[in-house]
Amino acid sequence: MKTRMQAVQDPIIPIVGAWTQNSPGTISLGQGIVSYPPPPSVFEAIAHLDPMVHRYQAVQGLPELRETILHKLQEENKIQLSGIEQIVVTAGSNMGFMNAVLAITNPGDEIIIQTPYYFNHEMAIRMADCTPVLVNTLPDFQLDLEAIKAAITDKTKAIVTISPNNPTGAVYDKASLRHVNELCRDRNLFHISDEAYEYFVYDNTQHDSPAQFDPLSHHTISLFSLSKAYGFAGWRIGYMVIPERLQTSIQKIQDTILICPALTSQV
Repeated sequence: MKTRMQAVQDPIIPIVGAWTQNSPGTISLGQGIVSYPPPPSVFEAIAHLDPMVHRYQAVQGLPELRETILHKLQEENKIQLSGIEQIVVTAGSNMGFMNAVLAITNPGDEIIIQTPYYFNHEMAIRMADCTPVLVNTLPDFQLDLEAIKAAITDKTKAIVTISPNNPTGAVYDKASLRHVNELCRDRNLFHISDEAYEYFVYDNTQHDSPAQFDPLSHHTISLFSLSKAYGFAGWRIGYMVIPERLQTSIQKIQDTILICPALTSQV
């Protein structure tokens, strides 16, 4: 009997990695892994761990970490929240995306993603028995706002943007992100904003978080990662900002899949 997982594509990175290994001299332009380790202060922080880190802790993450994240979001991303209850620490932003999809959809729903798309997003949507709706971007890989509007149906639950973008590197302009965010508000959709590469901007380009246009994040789900900026890929740590109405659903999902993010990584 065919299962839903058979409809999900295989992870492409291990496949390309095998091709590279089997072809000596190949230069890999694949998986985004930085060349630097985590900051020295990380190793100082875990040198003498409190024994409590060897136990289960809060599903949403350590309160002191979430307070630090709250301050960062306010200062750097201009995101205003009601408190740490809207912040959930995750095992990387990929988990945040899966949490979001499971929390907001029913089987058969649609989620709009931009092409070229990040393959794990497409996989997560199919794992939830939903349909990824692929919308072409403009020739310079910027958002095609009219195409996004045209793709919305009665089954649409969310529009996904990734800025700075994986895989194109495009940084979406502030006006376009505001337009998508307001479109989601007006159509009663969620705006899922993946910002894993928020610090990877160059030549005075500015990164903007769509949640700044949505006070208290009523319909915006923002995803962040420490994997790239802090050399933390193997530590599996990230966080998400969610509307208050999703708190119970996200806690159920995270408690089932993870229980709590790795405590050493949180420290």
